[in-house]
Amino acid sequence: MFTDIEAHYADLVKYDHLGELCMTWCRAASVDRVIGALDVDVVEVTVGDLQTLVIESYADLEAGRLGRFLLLAEEPPWYLTVEYTGDRAHTALERLSSGGEAICLTGSQMLYRGRLYYAREGRTRCVFDYGGDIWGDTAPIEEHLDGLFNLHERYADIDRGLVPGEQLLDDWRIHAFVLIERITGIRLSLELLREKPLYRFWGWGDPPLKSDDGPQSPAPGTVR
Repeated sequence: MFTDIEAHYADLVKYDHLGELCMTWCRAASVDRVIGALDVDVVEVTVGDLQTLVIESYADLEAGRLGRFLLLAEEPPWYLTVEYTGDRAHTALERLSSGGEAICLTGSQMLYRGRLYYAREGRTRCVFDYGGDIWGDTAPIEEHLDGLFNLHERYADIDRGLVPGEQLLDDWRIHAFVLIERITGIRLSLELLREKPLYRFWGWGDPPLKSDDGPQSPAPGTVR
């Protein structure tokens, strides 16, 4: 039987596109710090939601290009970046954690895989791999791992009759979200991802960025 928090995430993982997202939480002083850590050129910032992100990113995918879009939610001091067909935040995870800590969940429901990365003070501390091993040192988050046996066999709950190898990808993802909530103190929901800044980055094949004497790209955090 699910606990309340497990039941919440069991419903959440039913969302069609959730299993294909790259979701990254980080502690930061401001939106500008987050965008700066990504080391990207922002072309424009609009307002969107998860569906808008998926539609725009899928268009990039069909065009054979890397995803240029990122949805950003603020829950200070935490910021959540969400990407579909892209993983810029995952690539920048250690920079995003330089001021504290960052957690990134990646995966593919289609390919039946998932990974959860935890970084602190500019260094990746541990990685949870669905169907694989745990790499690194879980000591910095050990207090949050109680009962999360689905993240890996070392947390198997023998009393409930669960043994290594029998967990499903959805079970793994549910416990990954529980761990993220325990670390951040924030419950993820689809409502949290409505009407948020949607960033579009410059990518290869885009028209050149405007020169200093021409119209300027909007500053990070500017919505137009």
